[in-house]
Amino acid sequence: MLIGLVAAAVVPAAISHAGTRPPASLRADIAEWNLVPSAGVVRSGLVKVTARNLGLETHQLVLVRTTRFAEVLPLDGDHAARRPVAPPLVVEPGRSGSIVTRLKPGNYLLIDNLPWHYWRGTSAAIVVR
Repeated sequence: MLIGLVAAAVVPAAISHAGTRPPASLRADIAEWNLVPSAGVVRSGLVKVTARNLGLETHQLVLVRTTRFAEVLPLDGDHAARRPVAPPLVVEPGRSGSIVTRLKPGNYLLIDNLPWHYWRGTSAAIVVR
C-alpha cells in the first residue's frame, strides 16, 4: 500500500503515524551506473526511502520485490521488466526525493529503471525483515 510520494521539488505532506512507530529510513545515493543504499537490511512496515542524485544525469528510483536476494531481472527492451511496489521516483541531478511505502519481509531491489541504467548495473539488493 502506498502511503506517500514526495517529488524532489515538492514540500512533503504530513503523514500521520499516530499509535505507530515512525517509518524505517533508508537512503539511496544514485549516480551514473552506481546505486548505494545506506543499509542492506531494513525493518518491515513503513519504510521511507530517500534518493539522492549525486550524478550528472536524471535517475529514476524504483523498488521491486524479488524471489531471491540480488535476483537478476529480465529486460523489456531497455529497462527492467518488473512491477514496482511503489510509484517510481524521478530525481534530477543534485536533487533528492522520497518514497514512503509499507514493505513486507523479503528480498527487494532498488533499481534505476531509466533506459539502459539497470542494464548497466545501477541497482542494489536489500532485505526487509
